[in-house]
Amino acid sequence: MRVPVQLAIIFSICLVGEFLYRVVGVPIPGNILGMILLLILLCSKIIKPEQISCVSNFFLNHLALFFLPPSIAIITVGDDILGQWPTLLILCIVLTLITLVATGLTTQFFISCQEKREDKKNECHH
Repeated sequence: MRVPVQLAIIFSICLVGEFLYRVVGVPIPGNILGMILLLILLCSKIIKPEQISCVSNFFLNHLALFFLPPSIAIITVGDDILGQWPTLLILCIVLTLITLVATGLTTQFFISCQEKREDKKNECHH
């Protein structure tokens, strides 16, 4: 599919997410809603990965550029952040540990589900 069409698909989904947030009042930020919608559309095969692959690959290859504006914003408020460094350090450590635990538990859950499915398949074949 051509790049302008792929861009239109992705931006339309983003626009729907923003609409749901700003007009409908869904209490989730529009960009997150857009990603959830994209995930739903991909999982339900309404949109196939090939339909947005060129633009998606471009965005992934240039991901560092998307972090530039927030990085500059952080630099401009650097003095305020430096005054809060102990709190920020503790938050980073705690949130990293929570993320590690949540990721590990989620992975274990999916592995056990997959093993149960494989055990049921093996029982049926015997």
